[in-house]
Amino acid sequence: MKKTNINTFTLFGLNNSIAILRSKTFKIIKIDLMEDGRALKEKKIKLLIENKKINKMKKYQFNQKYPEKRSQGIAITFSGDIIRKEIPSFHNQENACLLVLDQIEDPQNFGQIIRTAECAGIDGIVFPRHHSAPINETVLQVSQGAFVNMPIYEITNIKNIFKQFKSDGFWLIGIENSIDAKPWFKVEYGGKAVIVLGSEGKGIRKMVLESCDFKSTIPMKGKINSLNVSATASAILFERLRQLEGN
Repeated sequence: MKKTNINTFTLFGLNNSIAILRSKTFKIIKIDLMEDGRALKEKKIKLLIENKKINKMKKYQFNQKYPEKRSQGIAITFSGDIIRKEIPSFHNQENACLLVLDQIEDPQNFGQIIRTAECAGIDGIVFPRHHSAPINETVLQVSQGAFVNMPIYEITNIKNIFKQFKSDGFWLIGIENSIDAKPWFKVEYGGKAVIVLGSEGKGIRKMVLESCDFKSTIPMKGKINSLNVSATASAILFERLRQLEGN
């Protein structure tokens, strides 16, 4: 997917469209709708596009403009800032959880992690400016609208932001396969926690991992001994949710 402008994106499908249309954060530039498409039959879409300028297109015209897209008959072009400028202080907050992504370079994984984090009630995602997938249309599309409600912060130095987190009372938990790591289900994720994930191939950088207070791992029985980072995020974040709910 081509990013048309530094802050302008085109996304597809019901979930993304509903989230964008409900949000007051973004400016809607254009709404393309396929005649007799699924989107025009969706009640939520009909309500949200009232009094908005839309462009109805014949099926062949829509498919020519957006070939090979799983669009569900709708494409929305919008502009706005996705990345938050400054991480707030959590000093006076008793329970909070942030997710730090170290070297997650696959945009598909990045987008899926945003979606999972939003579903799991995470308070924000932090990623470094370098050696990371940028926030582009692929990331946003895969998130299925979760980016609208998930604070996303880009930073220049993870170790420096760790100092802020520790001063705010966070425990730092690195998810990594290592001999001194506790099994994922034996770590307490309640209270104020920062969960750090690295890429499948490189993992968490040594200097970042050394700054963590605890290490957690997911033991594996398969022969490949490798778990997709978005699957790892799901396991850890929903284990945290399970602990918070006392199940």
